[in-house]
Amino acid sequence: MDLWPWHLSSAKSWPPSGTTLKTGITQLFARAAKSGIAVRWNRAPGIRVSSAPFTGRANVESVSVDLTGAEVSVDGALLARDEGDWIPDPTEEEVHTSTPGEINELRLRADPLTIDGREARADIAITHLPVDWVVINRDGDLLGTVAARDDVAKRARGSFRFSMAQHDIAETILSLSSEVMKGKARWAASLKALKVSVVETADRRFTATIGGKARVFVLPLSARCGVEVTVSDDGEITVHRAAAASKSLLSRLLLLPLRPALQDLAGRTVRLGGDDLRISGFAVDVSGGRLSISGELHAR
Repeated sequence: MDLWPWHLSSAKSWPPSGTTLKTGITQLFARAAKSGIAVRWNRAPGIRVSSAPFTGRANVESVSVDLTGAEVSVDGALLARDEGDWIPDPTEEEVHTSTPGEINELRLRADPLTIDGREARADIAITHLPVDWVVINRDGDLLGTVAARDDVAKRARGSFRFSMAQHDIAETILSLSSEVMKGKARWAASLKALKVSVVETADRRFTATIGGKARVFVLPLSARCGVEVTVSDDGEITVHRAAAASKSLLSRLLLLPLRPALQDLAGRTVRLGGDDLRISGFAVDVSGGRLSISGELHAR
């Protein structure tokens, strides 16, 4: 299955023109249905590409994908079967040419869209994104692609925001997992119910709980896992306590091997962003039954 839109007659045609870049992105969204993600645009603003004036094609002024008002449906079974090997990978395949450039502004917006009928809101913006416009030689066929450069964390800036109702997050996970199990291990295992809850217990301190019911062969199982964390302004997450429990004797027995690992989580700290990328203004909001996260990205 070859879904890649940028097949080149010559390496000289890459980096692409703004029109070629926009057409290819549009084709990717249209062909994504074959991989399990179908997008109905409705009256969403859509895709916009602006070329940078007075510069070569390697420098793009802006790329914007606005899905506001769109409807997305996900086929978990198709998505699980797609290994993504049709996507060119400069780290694994033969690089024919590589041209450095920059995308001055890259933005993905959905305010809102629906995923299988469930509302979600997202807005991701990155500025001064250094990229390489790469031509891959795949068995004599030239494919154009783009990859972020190694110095992306030192130069790029950005912001992110995501919000979705907690019960919709649980239903989306449940729906996708059920689709994945179809045709694979449906006879052996199935997830019957799932609940996600995130509650703020003090300033920047949260208790997250996920519970579910499943069937493995003919055995009904149920369990609930919880973790208590604090979240800092700079994206540092500290785990204070983690535990798993169940009312079912069989489920409790199966959870026993997990207890040491959960106990070891206490006191651990994870910093989002990594060594080169710094997060500021990181916030988690659970009001109104939603889970909303936001923040800004900077170079360290």
